[in-house]
Amino acid sequence: MVGTLARRLAVAVSAGVLLCAAAPGARAGDLLRLFGEENAGTSSAQFLRIPVGARAVGLGQAYSALSTDGAAIFWNPAGLMRTPGRSNYFASHVAWTADIDLDFAAYHRRGQNFAYGLMFGALRSGDILRTDELHQEGTGQYFNANQFFVGASLARAMTDRFSIGMTAKYFQENLDEYQTKAILADLGILYYVGVGDLRVGFTVRNFGTDIRPGGTPPATPDGYVAAADFQSFPAPTVGAFGAARTWNFSSKVALLTTADFNHPSDYSESFRLGAELALRRQLFLRGGYETNRPEGGLAAGFGLMVERHQLQIRVDYAYSDMGSFGVIHHFSIDLSPLWRRPPAAIDQGRLP
Repeated sequence: MVGTLARRLAVAVSAGVLLCAAAPGARAGDLLRLFGEENAGTSSAQFLRIPVGARAVGLGQAYSALSTDGAAIFWNPAGLMRTPGRSNYFASHVAWTADIDLDFAAYHRRGQNFAYGLMFGALRSGDILRTDELHQEGTGQYFNANQFFVGASLARAMTDRFSIGMTAKYFQENLDEYQTKAILADLGILYYVGVGDLRVGFTVRNFGTDIRPGGTPPATPDGYVAAADFQSFPAPTVGAFGAARTWNFSSKVALLTTADFNHPSDYSESFRLGAELALRRQLFLRGGYETNRPEGGLAAGFGLMVERHQLQIRVDYAYSDMGSFGVIHHFSIDLSPLWRRPPAAIDQGRLP
């Protein structure tokens, strides 16, 4: 038993190290960046890192091994093979700082060995008053800074305990007359070790080539239009390696613990820790923390889950501390039809 467990963990950790090492490799020839803080502010499309799913946020974003719900398509596409039902509908809303909103929706469906999913996310800035050197209080004109992405995911169960997944997504940013476009990818692995529901997960998100804006600068009052020459910036790639396990104290009380090692390409590494207390599998209380953050890092939340007419409904709320940027509120809802529900054995990593 000990030898088998050691071999399983060795394989899992080795895969995780290779996957995390590849995370910053969106730029050819780059190696693992051990001093990421030197690269702060050097990547583009940062809104792709805004977390979705109130449960994930309430657990400190330690979600790479815990992505077995509708948010899996965002955090770890391999988790699409481990959701409660054969299909899932998921929606999330983030009341971000500076009156910015992020809305996210996803759907996925799975069979015994394959799963596919679709997702859409949109960030809305609202109207922004235009200013220039002669009108510091505003010109009376407005512009927007809106961004969106769409993605498609595919997951496969390689064995009864091991699944992989990948996502291809198209990203677009519109800032007044300027526009940025890119095609990025996510990769994920989820592995059930075989001890209770202990699992490990590895992800690389937002993997792709450098991103370059485009567009034509507005004309000056005398009609002159400057030549546009934009600099390209790396994609906001991030790798994560995590583990999670549930500890059952009774038939009505359970504690879930989860931890991630987070490795972004443009900042230093951090650890993410989270815990969830489940009462009667209906009420969930959550807390989380991320280390090595210049400000904030704490998160908390709760969730309510009910099953009615063969439909599992979970509603979640979380808040995260952003330091001087204030508190961010997250809301999400997860719907899983259960009339074709897989056997309970899936919770121990065995597919039906």
